[in-house]
Amino acid sequence: MSEQTPVFLVASLRVKDMASFQAGYVVPLKAINDRHGVETIVATPQMNALEGELKANVMAVLRFPSQAALDAWYADPDYLPLIEARQTATDQTTSTLIALTPMA
Repeated sequence: MSEQTPVFLVASLRVKDMASFQAGYVVPLKAINDRHGVETIVATPQMNALEGELKANVMAVLRFPSQAALDAWYADPDYLPLIEARQTATDQTTSTLIALTPMA
């Protein structure tokens, strides 16, 4: 894997309080994402499960320029309080963040 291989983060979230999630996480996240070169591929509460049971009510796919960029984003001091805000606003038993590297 090259240092410049893009990495995708898939967020599957069960948001308990959409208003506090938007205000306390989504809105301040934009500036952090911009700083780290993150591209939002999709972020939506409008989903349709083609198979299986859908437990999340928000899905997002973010594209990072590299694994190093994702690691720097996650460790950003401005992002650390947002982790707690996200975890507070979501059901952590059904919410996951998954980092994916495309197959060559």
